[in-house]
Amino acid sequence: MALEYARETGVDALACDTSVDMAQMATLCPQTLALQGNLDPIILKNGGQSLIDEAHTIRDALKGRPHIFNLGHGVIPETPPEHVGALVNAVRDIG
Repeated sequence: MALEYARETGVDALACDTSVDMAQMATLCPQTLALQGNLDPIILKNGGQSLIDEAHTIRDALKGRPHIFNLGHGVIPETPPEHVGALVNAVRDIG
């Protein structure tokens, strides 16, 4: 339904929540349509290697197309600020 909406309205971007497989969306959407999303905020809260791996998976799935990297639902208040910093580094791939 969201893809039909995007095609019919001519929107420039489509936000995706955490239930969406971004690699699949990349194959289904026009290359010019920006995709936004969609890291699970629980993964950000938990941090560690799974955070880095998931950030790279999302980023790599959308490489070469317009993409706004963010969370699928927002930052959980208990999220350590250093996990947010690690996410920014992972998305930028600056270690």
